[in-house]
Amino acid sequence: MAGTCLLLALASAVGGHQAVDAPAATAQPVVVAARPLPAGHLLARADLALARWPTAVRPAGARFDPSTVAGRRLAGPVATGEAITGTRLIGADLATGLPAGLVAAAVTLDDPHTADLVRAGDHIDLLEASRAPELAAAPSLPPEISTVTARSLVLAVLPASTEADAELVVAVDRHAAVRIARDAAGHVFTAVVVPP
Repeated sequence: MAGTCLLLALASAVGGHQAVDAPAATAQPVVVAARPLPAGHLLARADLALARWPTAVRPAGARFDPSTVAGRRLAGPVATGEAITGTRLIGADLATGLPAGLVAAAVTLDDPHTADLVRAGDHIDLLEASRAPELAAAPSLPPEISTVTARSLVLAVLPASTEADAELVVAVDRHAAVRIARDAAGHVFTAVVVPP
């Protein structure tokens, strides 16, 4: 009887140990931020860490090799320990999952502080007006302001730097993307955040 109890206790201990180890066997490496990082940050190897996440909660598009992420630019801010997925990076992945007919278009903002008010995931109305030199010919006329697109999803925010002006990457239809490209030289753009 004592031998049977000992065998049952041993089997229970081995079974319990296997149950604890089972989730570890199904965990996968995930590249995460080693510290808080701002939008537009150019990722270096020191900015990245590897964590092991259970397969069931590993985000779609998560990377497992830091070398595939280093040198890429962040589309938005990330917190310490947050997974670096394809949609968190500037590149073709930003357009993944957009409805048919929408494309990702970059818009240079005239006022760099506008980018401080906008976050990836916000919806904006994109407005445009003629540049100042064109207004100088008719100073008595107020600038004509028009809406390029309404309630567009912001895919990425790139704050101004010493090398470049602030930019937004927005999901727009092809007609709006053509208008943005056509009007970039003679017009200024600004974003108005739309309440959810």
